Amino acid sequence: MIQNYQDIFNDLNLFELILITVFGVLFLLRLMYLFLFTGRVLFRKKTKNTDDEKIPLSLIQIIRNEEEHLKKNLPKILSLESVNFEMVVVDDYSQDNSYLVLGLLKDRYKRLTISSLNQETKFSVKLAQNIAIKATKNRWILTVPVSLAEVTAKWLDNISQAATSKKNVVIGYSTVARTKGFYNRLIRIEKYFAHLKSTGYILNGIPFVYSDENVAFKKEKYFEIGGYGQKITDHYANLELIINSFIIKKATTVLFNKESSVRKSEIVKRADYFELLKKNIRIESHLSVSKRVILFFDTLVKLLFLPTAIFVIVLLPELWIVFVSLLGFIFTSYLFIIKITQNRLNERKIFIPSLVYDLLMPYYKLFYRWYFNRRSRKNRWKSRV
Repeated sequence: MIQNYQDIFNDLNLFELILITVFGVLFLLRLMYLFLFTGRVLFRKKTKNTDDEKIPLSLIQIIRNEEEHLKKNLPKILSLESVNFEMVVVDDYSQDNSYLVLGLLKDRYKRLTISSLNQETKFSVKLAQNIAIKATKNRWILTVPVSLAEVTAKWLDNISQAATSKKNVVIGYSTVARTKGFYNRLIRIEKYFAHLKSTGYILNGIPFVYSDENVAFKKEKYFEIGGYGQKITDHYANLELIINSFIIKKATTVLFNKESSVRKSEIVKRADYFELLKKNIRIESHLSVSKRVILFFDTLVKLLFLPTAIFVIVLLPELWIVFVSLLGFIFTSYLFIIKITQNRLNERKIFIPSLVYDLLMPYYKLFYRWYFNRRSRKNRWKSRV
């Protein structure tokens, strides 16, 4: 059998040799990325905090017309007793009874502080976040979505214990609660892969975050870089832009477990999914050149690998068993990594859809990124005219 393969390789022409070489390089790069980035979280050592001290936290929340969410969800958070924390809520010019609800809750919970923007303002979320951060009393800030509905008993404990003096950022997982609907599943898968990708890059010393929800950071880091500054006019992303300005691997802790995860109760629509894609694109565009180059190279290899694999199997059918075996090894390893990581985050019912999504969506995202960037450039040109 070995002799047969030797004979086949001896009969290959230059083009076929080049094609096999390209496949081999792409295979090795995908294999390295799979274990060094995607699967890195499985092999990292779990850090244990020997200090039982729980750091006080300042939770911040920006709301607009969220009367029902405030009634249903905010008391659950304010009733937690295991960690010393305050909650600062800024009302972003609500037109419903949100501010009245906040006033009633403040009478019951002394740890609640409220403020508001009293007029419609561009980039109001960033302005409201700036007000909230300035109003906090504790050193550590934790961003909390208003629709937060599902938390574990150890949620704040995990965040607080990880917020040591040597750290600047503590990252927990945030997603939407599982309900029926195509876009609910789609947005959960996108958030899962974004968190998995971000974690892999952080553990390899190329840190950045895609979300500011359930992310804690030191307040002084926000003011050291001057807050939002010129980033106040950037669309689609908020505190992620600031956190990515000072995040470094050695001062960052990723809590990749279900105890630190939170889930939001939201009705997810088509527009919400595409807003998330736009946000991720915008966040990547604000990263350093070196990080953008690495992300581009990673995406390019991923886009080329599958078509190249199909190409070599079709053109070299006598070697199909070799190529299929290599693909099977990568696919099986990937299945294992996805299953374990989803179990750790308590993500259910998205295992098979995640595989299909990760296989097909990179090609659609390539088109969507081009379309989004093209439209953004056209809008900037129109605004200048």
